[in-house]
Amino acid sequence: MGLPMLWRFSLYGFLKNQLYFEPFFAIILLGRGLDFFGIGVVFAVADVVTNGLEVPSGWVADHWGRRRSMMLSFAAYLAAFVLYAFADGLWWCVPAAACYGVGEAFRSGTHKAMIFEWLRRRGRLAERTRVYGFTRSWSQVGSAVAVVISAALALRIPDLGWLFLIACVPYVLGLVNLWTYPPEVEHQVTAEDASREGFFATLGLVFRRAGMRHLVLESCAVQGVQKLLAPYVPVVLALAGLPAAGALADAAGVHGAGLPVGAVLTIAAVVAALHLCAALGSVTAHRVARLEVSEQAPPRRLWTLVAVAVALQAAGVWTGQVAPAALGFVALAFLYNAWRPAFLTRFDRDTPADRQATVLSVESQATTAFTAVLAPLAGAAADRWGLGAVFGLCLGLSLLPLILLSGPAAPSRAAPRENA
Repeated sequence: MGLPMLWRFSLYGFLKNQLYFEPFFAIILLGRGLDFFGIGVVFAVADVVTNGLEVPSGWVADHWGRRRSMMLSFAAYLAAFVLYAFADGLWWCVPAAACYGVGEAFRSGTHKAMIFEWLRRRGRLAERTRVYGFTRSWSQVGSAVAVVISAALALRIPDLGWLFLIACVPYVLGLVNLWTYPPEVEHQVTAEDASREGFFATLGLVFRRAGMRHLVLESCAVQGVQKLLAPYVPVVLALAGLPAAGALADAAGVHGAGLPVGAVLTIAAVVAALHLCAALGSVTAHRVARLEVSEQAPPRRLWTLVAVAVALQAAGVWTGQVAPAALGFVALAFLYNAWRPAFLTRFDRDTPADRQATVLSVESQATTAFTAVLAPLAGAAADRWGLGAVFGLCLGLSLLPLILLSGPAAPSRAAPRENA
């Protein structure tokens, strides 16, 4: 391909986020006979598989080829989409969730490590937050485009399960894009490197450094809340025009009349705005980072704003008002994506180049373990006490960084500072 690498990296994210089923995923599963606990189990299965493969997959990516790892990831995603398209009931969804977990494990951390390696070879490490924020913004633009397409499809197709199969098309194109990446995105591990490190040594590296331990806890709190709430956003929006979750399940079922047009358009409008604000958050992450006194200090202001956004969501759900909940959804999308690029840059500053994919996988593994435990519990709480219980739980989690990690972060090793 003749595209510059920055645009190739962005194309990867754009195609990866063409998940046409995503805005309706929980609704589709409700229509397949699952309750909220079952949906939580599906997410937990994917997270457990991801967790089990996370660190080994990062080590494999660093030593046997990052492009090969990404190809395996996309193949696993494609298998998951096909299985979900025909799944009926909880136990049919489990193998699909397992395949999705494999895809997540071999992807997480790897593409970011490719970007950082490409910048390192060009002496542009000072641009890490800006470049990663730019590429991440295109991922969110891809999600916004996918929402519009999925809404149009949802109003025309007889079964929402077809959205899984249609999503296979951009993923095949994504495979082609990844396969044609140049070899320079691979980190060449020397015999000396290979003899003195492994992924268990990398685990020890993370736990020995106080600053990195703090980063892992921060990720669990902020990213965990974002992952827990994501499947409930369309459900809250759809229920604004329906009397109960049972009516939503009937409408989304294989033999149902389909979702009401108003529900589809509400979901599409809010979720598209959510992704566009997420893109804005990513592309301005280097500016948002300047709000903090020091790049070494915990981002307390961002954490406070995250808690406020979740509080708006909870208030909207508890009172039955869509407007504050929707505002909270959009605000959290912006804040999360403004936080994430700078957060990964802090990780990168403290990580040896030959262990980057592995260390990023450790961070992702901690978050997936966190959500694997909480997702079924949140689903059970929703079944017993309603959706408001889930948002109350996440509000408590969003306060954890302010309560537990309010002290100064440990200094990291010297590295180029951002010229953002």
